[in-house]
Amino acid sequence: MKLRYVFIGLLLIFGVSQIVNASPLEFSWNAPKTYIHNKGTGGETGYIIWFYNLKNTLEKPILVPVEVLLATDTGEKYPDVYYPEIMEYAAELDEDYKEDKKYAVIAKGELAPKTVKHCVAMFEDIDPDAKRLDIYVTGISHFFFWRWRMVDYSYKITYERERDYWKLIEHGMSKDTTHRAYDVETGK
Repeated sequence: MKLRYVFIGLLLIFGVSQIVNASPLEFSWNAPKTYIHNKGTGGETGYIIWFYNLKNTLEKPILVPVEVLLATDTGEKYPDVYYPEIMEYAAELDEDYKEDKKYAVIAKGELAPKTVKHCVAMFEDIDPDAKRLDIYVTGISHFFFWRWRMVDYSYKITYERERDYWKLIEHGMSKDTTHRAYDVETGK
């Protein structure tokens, strides 16, 4: 009889752990790229361009509330904004670029079943003295949590400048509230 309860208990534990680890959303990204628009002219503008992908792993559509914010070690914060006039140039910075690839400029919204959304985040006039970037992505934690707004975790990806590129330092779910503090500061 005890063996039966142990067996049922192990099945329950295994089953629950599988449910907790399952995610309806896969998230992948590339290192950010620095892009100078109108280089060599008096009207140069610097951008950080960051490509990421969202994949719905379910057989049904899901609503994805993704938002992206960039913070630097100099204390500046930059929301993700789309600049259509530089998209042609920015797309060529994508490591997985191909001519017919479509980019979503706004990641939030409905994501069709078993599809991948290729997204681009653009940040303008990043402090040239910044040596470290923190990219905060909200809305990619388990849908159970953001559907009922139980927690406000963000996925934090940290890069450091290494010559002409950004080197990945660390990444993972974070309780850092920088993204929430930005909402309060800007009145969003």
